[in-house]
Amino acid sequence: MATDLKLLVIALFFSVSLRGANGERCGTSSIQVQTINTGVIVSGGDTMFEVEVKNLCPCSVRNVHLNGGGFATTVAVDPTVFRADDGGMYLVNDGEPISSMGVVTFRYTWDHFFQMTPSSLEVDEQC
Repeated sequence: MATDLKLLVIALFFSVSLRGANGERCGTSSIQVQTINTGVIVSGGDTMFEVEVKNLCPCSVRNVHLNGGGFATTVAVDPTVFRADDGGMYLVNDGEPISSMGVVTFRYTWDHFFQMTPSSLEVDEQC
């Protein structure tokens, strides 16, 4: 009986861990956005920054959108990696899946970095 109870508690823990307390498997907090100053200065005096978007969810996610925080750049960013979508939101990885622990990276240049935060995503239905 005690073993059954332990197994039930463990199963419940993993269910809440994967789905979260509100019943969702993963939310925007599962997306980590890190901006790194590369130290490279390009013509015009702007600094090059590298952005890493990492999926911490145990499932694949797609249609990841970031709030760009007024994003601008003096060099083109590959639009299949990061592009304006609507109302200051930016689509990551062309909306394609980002695997669990997968990272999407892009670079931009400007005189300061932009604070980018996850605004929405879809969790893989097969997870």
